Amino acid sequence: MNEKMELRGQSIESLEGLCQKVGIPKFRAKQIFKWVNKGVKNFEEMTDLSKDLRKTLEEYAYVYSGEILQVLESESDGTRKYLFKLRDGNVIESVLMRYKHGNSVCVSTQVGCKMGCTFCASTLGGMVR
Repeated sequence: MNEKMELRGQSIESLEGLCQKVGIPKFRAKQIFKWVNKGVKNFEEMTDLSKDLRKTLEEYAYVYSGEILQVLESESDGTRKYLFKLRDGNVIESVLMRYKHGNSVCVSTQVGCKMGCTFCASTLGGMVR
């Protein structure tokens, strides 16, 4: 079986392609898109889809928003660090840095990082993937 498709961040057109691939009517893509963007965590929450359809979707796709493991906030400057657990058990980090001129966000989309920022734990274990 092919790797499952992550539904978060997909366009309606991409979801229509998934529907076509698995034999689901194309109009269902808009329903799926609506549910994913409402923040559902699993197919059971998609209550206007039949149980059979939800079971079919589970064979080809998944919905995962990550799990926040920890939030740390600096008392001195308001910097916030978020640790997110990924579907495969690895962890990524995001940092919100507050400055007088505005805010900056570092979003780790990889497990590990080669940048070497001293404020970030993602660099400590080296690059994983």
